[in-house]
Amino acid sequence: MSGGKESVARLGLGKNYSVGSRLSFSPSESSSYYLGFKQRIELFSTEPGSGFYFYFVPLAKSHIKYAYFNDSEATKRYGDIVNLQIALHGYNLEKDIKYKAKLYLLEEEKAVGLTETKQFRSANLWKKPEIINIPDKFSGDNWNVYLNYSFPIEIEWRKNQSEKKNFTVIVEIYKTWIDDGYIYDSEEEERVDYRNFADKPTNDLVNYDANVLGLQDLDDKPSISSRFIVSEELMDDYLSRLELQKTNMIQYIGDIRYTKREYDPCGYSKITLKDEDDKERDSMVIFNEEDTENPIDQTAKVFTIITGDARKNISITLDKLKNKGEFCQGVLLEKGQKHTDKKNIFQLDRVMPALRMQDGNFVVVQDTTQKDDYDAVPDEERAASGSVSDAQEWIEGVDYKIDSDDKMTVMPRYLYNKTSLEGIQNYTSHGIPNEALNTLWVFNYFILNDKLAQTYFVPISTCRYPNQIAKINVYPDIEWEVSFIITTGETHTLSGGIKENLTDYQRAQGLKFSDRFKLSSEYKGFSFSTDISTKVNGDIHKFGLDKIENIIKKLADLKSFLDQFDSNNSENASAGGFTEYFSFKLVSPNIVLAFKWNFGHILEKEHNHKAVTMLSGSLKLAPLIGINFEVDLFIITDNIKVYGIGEITKLIRKSIEWVTETDIFILAYVNVELVGEFTVVYNSINGFDNKKSNRKAILSIPFGVKGGIKSNEENVIILPSGEKMEKLNAEISINSGIDIVEELGTDNKGPYKKNSYIFKGLNVRVVIVENVFSRRKISVIPKIDETFEILKENQIGPEKIEYLNNKKDEN
Repeated sequence: MSGGKESVARLGLGKNYSVGSRLSFSPSESSSYYLGFKQRIELFSTEPGSGFYFYFVPLAKSHIKYAYFNDSEATKRYGDIVNLQIALHGYNLEKDIKYKAKLYLLEEEKAVGLTETKQFRSANLWKKPEIINIPDKFSGDNWNVYLNYSFPIEIEWRKNQSEKKNFTVIVEIYKTWIDDGYIYDSEEEERVDYRNFADKPTNDLVNYDANVLGLQDLDDKPSISSRFIVSEELMDDYLSRLELQKTNMIQYIGDIRYTKREYDPCGYSKITLKDEDDKERDSMVIFNEEDTENPIDQTAKVFTIITGDARKNISITLDKLKNKGEFCQGVLLEKGQKHTDKKNIFQLDRVMPALRMQDGNFVVVQDTTQKDDYDAVPDEERAASGSVSDAQEWIEGVDYKIDSDDKMTVMPRYLYNKTSLEGIQNYTSHGIPNEALNTLWVFNYFILNDKLAQTYFVPISTCRYPNQIAKINVYPDIEWEVSFIITTGETHTLSGGIKENLTDYQRAQGLKFSDRFKLSSEYKGFSFSTDISTKVNGDIHKFGLDKIENIIKKLADLKSFLDQFDSNNSENASAGGFTEYFSFKLVSPNIVLAFKWNFGHILEKEHNHKAVTMLSGSLKLAPLIGINFEVDLFIITDNIKVYGIGEITKLIRKSIEWVTETDIFILAYVNVELVGEFTVVYNSINGFDNKKSNRKAILSIPFGVKGGIKSNEENVIILPSGEKMEKLNAEISINSGIDIVEELGTDNKGPYKKNSYIFKGLNVRVVIVENVFSRRKISVIPKIDETFEILKENQIGPEKIEYLNNKKDEN
């Protein structure tokens, strides 16, 4: 045996051998590299090679030998492809039992100490374990089994962390057999072994060299081969690098522009892209050799979609494809390759670029079979490029599928940067946990522009039109909304419930805002709410901005000051003079502001395939300012001194009130409210939509008279809320008003200014209510609330329209 004291230099062996009369072979665990490999045993006296020899394969208990990641000590980046090899010894030697391996990928620190399958599944970074059937075919020289598996390092494994991470594997071995049942057979399995390479790593992987009967360290340094290291690259840097990879690949391939129909029989007539998930959206043709009105080659166009974490299905279809039974020269393909293979039509592996001249134009040569046909020349010096799939980090069946020779489906999604302020996350001085910072990730998409687009592409190639590139840009499915409301509830405009009126107003403006007008704060009669929210993939993230309370409170303090002049206040009731006859009140403004912006598609056919930034907003000041005047007519008549008229009317009224136990009132009122409305609609291609944007000012002057009676009994009903209800209340009112409207807008004739005067009609309203109180409940018997229309609302005089482009038209 090798390792003995006798030196034998013959035949170049150069090894020491043992001299003895018997053979004993018992490899230790450290020498397990011998297991499963064919060994030669030679018995000789003086000259090696001249004696008796035989072969045997040393076998031991079945076990998992090692896990090896290629270049495990090199720092990899997200998106790179990792190559893993698992070596096994001894499984599948039985005839009737089969074995399979289950692989789990975990962060190394989270894998430490795990032993159970449910623990492996819970921490697994793959959606499910990778299952590989262990083959039972062995060669004469090596009875070990090697499982090879390649996979990309997915960015989702980063988990919003900006630090280097180590990943490792756990391997389980299951034996399976068929359980013969009475009705049907079922496959049973039993776990027979596992190895957690976080607890028991493969160190200093060595290779057994049968020629020298020794070991060779694969990397010549201390290492752990059963794990790989991934860079701490920031998410922003990763996304920028990924987009740069794709841009460089597109530029490397080049896009030959065709101005006329070519002649090669191996070809197609049209390339069409379609969003299969949006049936209302038109398809887009980027190439059509039969088009007589437009350029046949429009591959400069980019098909855009709007999506998020959910994938979309974008089909790429070729019309009249001819790739079978046609003469194919394999233009811009590697030698021996033809376009009969659909993966040479939709080129997602390596692509041969066309040769270019210094001025950027492509080199072409005349086809010997067709004098009017010119073919591109391959640039063989630059042919060793990376693959199109690798540049885009695509996995077949997940990111794309090739349906047939003439159709494939791209299934892109938008990759969000769900981190925030990564540059400071490794510094603890800011005192904010990284998790809290990362909740603000949506603000990465607060400003919506073309810089947010993510590019995907597919090279399409035949001899007739090689290396045409279909490009798809993906924009994030994100919508921002900002709303602000402040109200005192004092005006007729918003009476009866703010939420309902706002909803009606928004519906009238054609705006679709979320239901966010819940008044969250109150101060001195002011109710207000400010809200910013964003909708991502249909999920709403809300950010309340109640820090503007100080501004609101200052407005409320101003209102309190103005309210001192209200004659209804007890301290002003006996002021005499002006306030004795009139009730005068300034009405605080109600302000409603709401606008939203998002990516969308517009209807114009020439722009239907572009994603545009869209904004719509509305501002309503209802009122901007309001003044209420109210006068008690009895107070005026009671103070008429001529011929004692005031004393007479006062005596009559008081007598009636004493007999009927009621109070009689007659009031006249006039209100003045200035209401402002502003609506804007905008998109980044057409700019402001003047026909949908407008400004309107309304001077509303409601007026009227109301009179009636109400109970003056002492036993008024007091509700638990503290509200008082008189036993009897009867009222008749006559109401009318005038609206003066000035509007700035746009119609088919251009921008205009329009003035109109609207008579609000004349209505009579009768209300009679009797509240009856008992120990158990409050009843309302009877109740009359009827409004009678005497005169309908009507426009006063002709509407005046003045066009601001010096064309006047009055109706």
